[in-house]
Amino acid sequence: MTRLINFSKALEYILTADFIDAQTALKLGLVNNVYPVNELLTKAKELAQKIASKPAQAVRLALKAMQAVKELPQSQGESYEASLFALTTGTEDFIEGTSAFLQKRKPEFTHK
Repeated sequence: MTRLINFSKALEYILTADFIDAQTALKLGLVNNVYPVNELLTKAKELAQKIASKPAQAVRLALKAMQAVKELPQSQGESYEASLFALTTGTEDFIEGTSAFLQKRKPEFTHK
């Protein structure tokens, strides 16, 4: 928790064992969104579909980069992130994404 929110606030919650409700978790940045129970599955599927519509290699490398930035010292994390980005620039999906952006159209990714 101390990596996600202010240290002193995390310490307070840990030491007091106070309950963190959904709105507080949202305000603290512990969660990205809060939905009513009856919308939760729909919203989760929408997010999954949105991610799945992106180039698979770019998503995979973005996850690696985010993990590295979280765990490595800043300079090493940024260097690793740049090297992973460089891996995507030669892919068909990178070219398609760039072309689609320039042509103001929706990209058609092939995951290659």
